[in-house]
Amino acid sequence: MANARSALYFDFISQPSRAVLLFVRCAQLPVEEKLVPLHKNQQRTPDYLAINPLGKVPALQDEDGFCLPESCAILRYLASKYNAPDHWYPGDVRLRARVDAALDWHHMTIRRGCTAQVWNRILAPMSGQPSSEAVAKDGEAVLKNALQDMEKFWLGSTPYVAGEHISLGDLPILTELVTMRLLAGAAEGPTLEQQLAGFPKVRTWMEQVRAELEPHYSSVHAMLDKAVQSAVRRKERQQKSQAKL
Repeated sequence: MANARSALYFDFISQPSRAVLLFVRCAQLPVEEKLVPLHKNQQRTPDYLAINPLGKVPALQDEDGFCLPESCAILRYLASKYNAPDHWYPGDVRLRARVDAALDWHHMTIRRGCTAQVWNRILAPMSGQPSSEAVAKDGEAVLKNALQDMEKFWLGSTPYVAGEHISLGDLPILTELVTMRLLAGAAEGPTLEQQLAGFPKVRTWMEQVRAELEPHYSSVHAMLDKAVQSAVRRKERQQKSQAKL
């Protein structure tokens, strides 16, 4: 973007990156988008480590050199810096606290449950790295408990996790859950759809948040869509190969 005052370093395959990118695009923030391809290990280059010594995405850099890691911190910072529409990060102290609570809660619940499964059943096998089915199964249990909490508490009386309107709190949870679509290409274990069975409020919430984020949802998730298709084709080839044995 012209006259950008901040730069967002991200990768489309990164769930936290997509959460921040969705906010930037939906809120039309003057932020320059800078792709950091993780598959090329660009997050480990000296140039990038000078921006984010943690070597992860996303990261934000302001025009004066101020750098900020961690997606949820970046979301809060951008909402405050650019005075985003109030529903994203409300000025009302209790509504804002609810958004903060959802952001904090998702790390060891939704994110932990999703990441354990996607890494051990898809990403590690594809990259030839060690995987653990026991850890994946633990992720299933963690995610099931988290979905129960969403059904009963976070979406118990409101359409969005932090109230009557979409907010920052919805974004990281959504991007974690939709990444579970990759499990359609896993050799074993339940798919996203199977794990969402019995959680109608969560399913409805996902659909309405996705619809509200369009057209940016589709553009931000185009690479994930391709990755899902590739994972499914890979599984089908493996099944055909095994059938011939």
